[in-house]
Amino acid sequence: MSDSNFDAGAYYRLALAPEDRERLPRYAALVDALSDSPVARALLGEARAEQRNPMLVLAALHYHALLGDAELAPLYAHVNELEPREFARAVVATLEERPELVRAQLHRATQTNEPGRSAVLAAILHELRSRGVADVHLIDVGTSMGLNLYPDFYNINDAAAGGVNLEIEVLGGNMAQGELPRIHERIGIDLHPLDPENVEDVWWLKACLWPEQPERTQRFEQILIAMKQWPLAIRIKGSAVDVIDDALSLCSNDAVPVVFHSWVAAYFSPEDQVRWRERIMHHVRSRALWVYFEHPWSVKGLVPPAPTSDAPRTGATQIVVCERGGEPAHWGWTHPHGRWVALSAP
Repeated sequence: MSDSNFDAGAYYRLALAPEDRERLPRYAALVDALSDSPVARALLGEARAEQRNPMLVLAALHYHALLGDAELAPLYAHVNELEPREFARAVVATLEERPELVRAQLHRATQTNEPGRSAVLAAILHELRSRGVADVHLIDVGTSMGLNLYPDFYNINDAAAGGVNLEIEVLGGNMAQGELPRIHERIGIDLHPLDPENVEDVWWLKACLWPEQPERTQRFEQILIAMKQWPLAIRIKGSAVDVIDDALSLCSNDAVPVVFHSWVAAYFSPEDQVRWRERIMHHVRSRALWVYFEHPWSVKGLVPPAPTSDAPRTGATQIVVCERGGEPAHWGWTHPHGRWVALSAP
């Protein structure tokens, strides 16, 4: 994307899906205020092209609040007590006074790593098991801290069961729970993989969460504790196109590699989307399965299949599954963070 075609104001205004704007009135007010700020627009333009995402600016501000910045910390600590426009004005005033707060973090990447997506992934894996896929290797592209490498360790809509529970609203289709395929290797690919034992990485991932939803932070902290008892995962640093062959070489032939990503290919260049599709389809023709949750308009290079069902809500993410030897197929829709799902597996 050339600078002349980059409309930072529009990026800020469109940063939240309509349902998220309703649920997050303070962040909605903040992205609107950022869209009107010449300083905020310029900062977003300074980020490298694949990270020109308002969520990077939001995370940078939240990061400094978490670290105790004298002006930002009180605002974020009491965010749900403040009137939305009051919160937004105060945060933008701080940004405009000290733009270096954000500028110093522009080298980072937005790595929300929302575990809610594992609820949808579990439903997909359950369906695959019913089709005879009993043993898999799970490869998570854009893995961040690897929270979505453990769909078999989360409870789904069952808080009474103990452990980590993921709540998801079912808008359609069969969300049957039951035994998943046995997961052998768990492999995460990321340009900048995060380490749950690294304090700096943990703070950054917390900053990527939305402060109006403290329950997400509480769940993240619960997962960090639980992960210490979960199977170790392999993390590979590099771009998906360049290292997917290395990842697959670690997978024995006694299980099916399932390559998964969600809101990752949207950050690829158009050329890299095409390269990724060609590379992964090469492996699908021989041994792998491909599962992704991406917004169709942002991944045109993947040539997503035509939907066979209408999206139930604005801003929905398409669920696409490509079974071994087949072609990518539409399997339904989900919220970008897995808050709801509408399955329509063929």
